[in-house]
Amino acid sequence: MITAVLQKKNYRTFIETYRSNILLPVLAPYSLFLVDKLDLYRRFPTIVAPVHQKMIILRGSRLSQIFTRIHLAKIVTVFTICALVTFAAFVSVEAGDYTLPIFCVFMTVILVYAQMKELDTKVKKRKESILLELPEFTNKLILLVNAGETVQGAINKSVQQNINRIYDSPLYYELNEAMNKLQSNSSFQDAMKDFSQRCGIQEVSVLTTTIMMNYRKGGKQLAESLKDLSKSLWDKRKTLTRIKGEEASSKLIFPMIFVFAAVLLVIIYPAITMFNF
Repeated sequence: MITAVLQKKNYRTFIETYRSNILLPVLAPYSLFLVDKLDLYRRFPTIVAPVHQKMIILRGSRLSQIFTRIHLAKIVTVFTICALVTFAAFVSVEAGDYTLPIFCVFMTVILVYAQMKELDTKVKKRKESILLELPEFTNKLILLVNAGETVQGAINKSVQQNINRIYDSPLYYELNEAMNKLQSNSSFQDAMKDFSQRCGIQEVSVLTTTIMMNYRKGGKQLAESLKDLSKSLWDKRKTLTRIKGEEASSKLIFPMIFVFAAVLLVIIYPAITMFNF
C-alpha cells in the first residue's frame, strides 16, 4: 500500500487512460511498479511471451505491449490480495488448525491460474465469433460482387452496414481497421494480409487468399471461388454451433441433478416423517 501511494503520481496518466481495463486502480501503481521493477518481460519470457502473443490477437500489435503490461499487473494484484489474506489467516490461526490457511493458499493458486487462463477464453470466444459471422460476410460479398460491385467496395459496404456494432463484432472491427488502412493509402494486398494476420484464423486466411488471387479478375470467377468457400464455411459454422449446443446442454446436467434431488426430497420427506411417527 505504501508503494501504491508513493508511485501514484508516476502512473496516474497511464491508469486514467486505461482505467476500464485495470483491476483495482487503487492498487494499480503498486502492481505496475512491481511489473516494471522486476522486469518480468526479460526474467520470465516463457510466461510473458504467450500472454503477449494472445494480446496481439485480442488488441493488435500496436497495443499488445500495453495490455500485456496491464494483464501482468492484474495477476500481481490478485496474487498480492490473496497473499495478504493467507498471511492474515496464518496469523489468526488457532494452534494446530491450519485448515483456513491451507484453503487460502489453494484459492490463491486457483485465482492466479484463472487469471492466466482468462486470455485463452477470450481468444477462443473471439475466434468462435469470427467463424460464426464469416459465412454471412462471404455471402454478402458474393451478392455485391454479382451485382457489379468491386471487392473493395463490397467489403466497405458490409462494414458500413454493421458500423454500429463493430466493437461487439471482432470480424467487422478488423474489417473496419482494414478499410481505415486502405484510406491511409495502403495497398489492398497489404490491407488484406494485415487483416488475415490480426484475425489469426485459418478460415480468414483462406478467404483473403481467395480474394487476392481473384482480385484483378473479379466478376464471375471471384464469385464462383467465393461460393465454393462459402459452402465449407457454412459447414464449419454448423459444426461449431452443434458443439456449442452440446456444451450448453452438458452445463445443464448439474442444475438438473440438484433440481431432481430437491424434488425427490420433497416427495420422500413426508413418507419418512410418517414412518418415524
